[in-house]
Amino acid sequence: MKRVKKVLVLGGGSAGLLAALAIRKRCPSIQVRVVASSKKGVIGVGEGTVPYVVEFVHRYLGMDEAEVYRALDPVYKLGVRFDWGKRDYYDYSFTDTQHVQAIPGLKKVSGYYIAERCEGFDLPSALMDKGNALPTRGHKKADVPPPGNSVAWHLENHRFVAWLETACKQQGIDMVDDEVEEVVFENSGDVKGLKISNGAVLKADLFIDSSGFAGEIIGKAMEVPFKSYADALFCDRALVGGWDREEGEKILPYTVSQTMDSGWCWRIDHPERINRGYVFSSDHISMEDAEKEMLEKNPKIKQVREVKFRSGRREKVWVNNVIAIGNAAGFVEPLEATAIMCACLQARWLADGLMDSMSEPTPTMRDLYNERVASVWDEIRDFLAMHYRFNDKLETPFWKRCQEEISLGPIEKLVAFFQENGPSSLGRALVPGQSPFGVQGYYAHLVGMRVPHARPYKAGQAEQDVWSAYLSQIDQVASKGMSMEEVREQLMDASYWKQLRSLSR
Repeated sequence: MKRVKKVLVLGGGSAGLLAALAIRKRCPSIQVRVVASSKKGVIGVGEGTVPYVVEFVHRYLGMDEAEVYRALDPVYKLGVRFDWGKRDYYDYSFTDTQHVQAIPGLKKVSGYYIAERCEGFDLPSALMDKGNALPTRGHKKADVPPPGNSVAWHLENHRFVAWLETACKQQGIDMVDDEVEEVVFENSGDVKGLKISNGAVLKADLFIDSSGFAGEIIGKAMEVPFKSYADALFCDRALVGGWDREEGEKILPYTVSQTMDSGWCWRIDHPERINRGYVFSSDHISMEDAEKEMLEKNPKIKQVREVKFRSGRREKVWVNNVIAIGNAAGFVEPLEATAIMCACLQARWLADGLMDSMSEPTPTMRDLYNERVASVWDEIRDFLAMHYRFNDKLETPFWKRCQEEISLGPIEKLVAFFQENGPSSLGRALVPGQSPFGVQGYYAHLVGMRVPHARPYKAGQAEQDVWSAYLSQIDQVASKGMSMEEVREQLMDASYWKQLRSLSR
């Protein structure tokens, strides 16, 4: 593969801009250009993220925390509250010890002691229970965790993309506002350039297709096959709506996932607005009936819009001199908010690969990249499928089909291990390598949905006292925490960040 001196990114959404920034950060000698049409706009939905996105922005891209917070005005996301299964609800936090924590005085890991309540089991979950966003550090100051440490963001997508555009321009990335009319190929099958509306052909050595669901290069022009996940993930539509926050409506520092008749509904809180979306299967409910169900459960919504999607991935995302990143590469429904995470992972792997190969990527690097991307998407499919397979809250045709037909692929072994042994930390060996969820992510849902196992543990009184004392301790810390409204006011104050920097020196 020839030396990469110029990279051209097609697409001005978050995926393409994150990739452009990553390459610029790691390989400053490479010229990076982004071409996108402002006429196409941006998918305007509330975005949930995972902690890796925060880590990527601050630690990998090196963006200043105070500047980013003031620009994005995000709501901190401690995890997801699932209205799912036979419990009233359960929490999925982002701690890496969730249900596998070794607590002094307990003979087993913490998951064996979860009984009726599946919330308040760690500090993020306890904070969620109190409606607080962060613990305090004394003198009523928020204890802001390091990037990537158990806290993610809720983002307004338009605001996020606008900030990324500004960051790209500041980093010397050329931004071209135009429409691409044709993909021009070399005889070898490589892409030579992208022909824009005035007839000019924008050339490069490497092309990144971040054109969204359209897949203008990888799909339409190159016809790289698409691997559907429809046999595991049945939902293919979303109705999106929301309302402006009213006085007295508290900002929730977590996402809510609510079971619906033919799918589920998210709640994502933003500072001034509450975003809701019903993800459903068109095989089981019409758009009209889905809208009726959504509005009955969310009477404050005045209008909804439909978003169609298909879950799956390209068989290969790196073909010749084209790499698909973002929705052009793959997409699954937003049940675990993995879209931006996948774009960040792909951007990082590409930028690191260009650096390590001295801008001359090799066939083995390309093959490994394809394997890693496919592995991540396939694991996300199986992880989400597990959510559906064991959700027995409702007995509608949709949920019965999920329980009866969904296969879990390679994670069937992990589920079988759990059903025989409970939340043993030894299950780590059965989690796919470099999993973005870890064994704690799988156990969060298996324990949360009360999937039965053959090793229920009856703790003695001494252990029960230790467990109760632990829960009481984190409950007290959470009770003294700060609401998202208080945290937001503090983090918008420049003097706070100045004080924080002085303490970290």
